[in-house]
Parts: sequence; structure tokens; C-alpha cells
Amino acid sequence: MSSHMTRGALSGRTALVTGAGHGIGAAVSCALCRAGASVVLAARDGQALEVLAAHISAAGGQAVAVPTDLTDPRSVRRLVEQILGAFGRLDAAVNHGEVGEVALAMKYEIPSMRPGGRIVNLASSADAQAAMTELTRAAARDSGCCGVRIDAVAAGPQDSEEDVADTVVWRITRQVPIGR
Repeated sequence: MSSHMTRGALSGRTALVTGAGHGIGAAVSCALCRAGASVVLAARDGQALEVLAAHISAAGGQAVAVPTDLTDPRSVRRLVEQILGAFGRLDAAVNHGEVGEVALAMKYEIPSMRPGGRIVNLASSADAQAAMTELTRAAARDSGCCGVRIDAVAAGPQDSEEDVADTVVWRITRQVPIGR
């Protein structure tokens, strides 16, 4: 799968990436920008977020760094409020972190999304995959009535960061248009 297939597919959309400062989170952020989304970068490491935001801006994308403690409900709530205040919408979220952090993020993301919103949870270790899959299934069942689709992507040791990022963007852009 190639990122050229999704270029522009997320124009006019706002996406949040938690755990965006390094590695897979950073690769996903760049891929979402290439697909046209305005991306909000969230993690504890504000300096890494600023460097990534500058890199994305230099490449012609739009990214905003919002240092966030993903273990603190007040911090996560402020993050989502800032997104809605700045962009007026949250169309997609990619959660990369510990299971507890992802659960907390979804608690605030789901009610803030319009029907057709997308959430993709990333499990980047074999140990976390079972717990992340179960969390994602439970959240998908619970959020079915509000029209937000929730998926999980497991990154295997043989998968490059770019492959994972392309898979995430494909999961967000496939099927029906988001955030009508």
C-alpha cells in the first residue's frame, strides 16, 4: 500500500496523534499530514513535538504541538478542548501509548467526534497487543451508537514505521467519508 493512494484524502480534516514525539507516532503524524489532515501532536516531550511540527510545516503540512500528560485526565480533557477550539472539529485520532493512556484518550475523543469519526489504537509490543485489542473491541461496541469507528493496528517487529503509518492512514480513510 502506498501513501500516494491516500494523498489529499483527509483534506479539511483534523487528526490527533498521541505518543507523537518519536518513532511510530511521529511516522503516523507525517503520513496523516501527507494525506492532507491538520495534525495535533500530543506527548509529554514538548521539545520533540516542536521539532516534529517544524519538520511537518517545512514539508508543507500543518501540525500543532500540544504537550500533554496522557495519564492525567485534566491534561487530556484540555488537549481535546484545545483541538475543538482551534479547529472546530476532531475527525480522527491515533492513540499510541500504554493501554491506560489510550483508554483515557478515547474517553475524551469519542464524545468530541462527529458520526463517521475514526480512532485507531496502536499496539507496538507483543505484550500490549492482547490488552489493546480487547480495549479497542470494548470501545467499538460501546461507541457504535454514536457512529465513531474504532480499530486497532498491531505493529510487528518486522514492520517498518512507514508501513505501520500507511496502514493507519488506510484504516482512517477507507470506506465511507469521515466527519460529513
